[in-house]
Amino acid sequence: MNEFSVAARGRRRRFASCAAAMLAMLAVLALAVLTACTGPADASESEARAMTAEDWANRFVEDKIKIYNEAEYIETAIIDSKITLLEKADTFDALLAYPVELWRLEYRLKPEDISKFVLAGGADEEDGWITEASSMGRPFLVLSYEDAAPQYLGCLWNGESDLTTPAGRETALRVFLEDAKLLPCETFAGNHILVKFPLSTGETCQVLLSQPAVQGDGGLWCAERWMDGNGYVYYITPQTADSRAAEYYAALQVQCDAGHNPGLLDPLDVALTFVVEELGQHATLGDLTAEYDARAEDFYETPVSAYIGYISNFKTDDMFFYLDKIEWLTDERDADRLRALGIEPESLPNGFYIHNPASYPDWFEVSEQTRYEIIDPGEAEHRNIDAQKFAEHLAQFPESPPPFHVVTKDGYVQSIVEQYVP
Repeated sequence: MNEFSVAARGRRRRFASCAAAMLAMLAVLALAVLTACTGPADASESEARAMTAEDWANRFVEDKIKIYNEAEYIETAIIDSKITLLEKADTFDALLAYPVELWRLEYRLKPEDISKFVLAGGADEEDGWITEASSMGRPFLVLSYEDAAPQYLGCLWNGESDLTTPAGRETALRVFLEDAKLLPCETFAGNHILVKFPLSTGETCQVLLSQPAVQGDGGLWCAERWMDGNGYVYYITPQTADSRAAEYYAALQVQCDAGHNPGLLDPLDVALTFVVEELGQHATLGDLTAEYDARAEDFYETPVSAYIGYISNFKTDDMFFYLDKIEWLTDERDADRLRALGIEPESLPNGFYIHNPASYPDWFEVSEQTRYEIIDPGEAEHRNIDAQKFAEHLAQFPESPPPFHVVTKDGYVQSIVEQYVP
């Protein structure tokens, strides 16, 4: 049963070194990002107290006009505007101590000469007018009611999150409020279990389990968010068309209390179902490692991932390399895996086998803190060297390089250690 959708928030971003290819796009992209991300300028305290949702919408549009008219890359001015739709999409009374609303906004901007307007960053044109569309979708204003009058908190975009259902809007708003430090980084307070699991790519990921309805014995478990090996966080939304997450899980708890869905009472079964059915991974209970009595903050410690493979294109100037991943299988530790590959463990002359069915190198990034360990010819012991010496060591093996163990955390390589090959 497909119960979840996923909203993502990246804790950090990694980019390859491709400055030359991007220079021609910088002007257009800069404008696109500013146009999509910038919101109304702060109003004075007295002014904000008197503003309505319509006032904030007008301020939002005015801000977009200012951005366009001040951009060096636009050769024509915006001379007219109109709001074509402003409607309340949802109200949230339980997330904060005061209500928060989402308002869907559509508007049109009229350039003096549409032929000179740069349609960048997902912008669209309709009958000579520029629409509110951007590469991130269309805007939903976030307004809070801590005081009598609405206050503008920011903007959500329907291209980044599912805003079509109550649960989807709740997840998107939660991500927004957590980023704004207005909510703690947990969807459901109470008991948590942290489960680590491997992806088929080799990286270690983790999922945070919570009890959303009843705490303790008899309470069902749910997967509320997961993290990949690079530290990206993904929020999990139950697939319910007409209710909030808490309402959805409360209904499931009633079913569990009546003896239905017993698997939801087993946290490891819930985690395995998520990994297999939602992430499409081939995993068993033996692949999962659970940390019981975990805290929500434990989830944000990025997991460590370990790989083994052949390194190529190692460049100290660019601080990255490619790794062609392999399986290093031994007759004692991996007998079942060897037999699955049609290999009898007893037939291995040196006690190991390298499984490398296809060469699809992955990109890895090193840092100044990366540790390098190699084996000198004729020796079996490792010694530490710097990045330049490591590059020179690799150059000795133009045809048949040895495999290396690569450990990553937070998106960077922590260590590279040469595998001894008898």
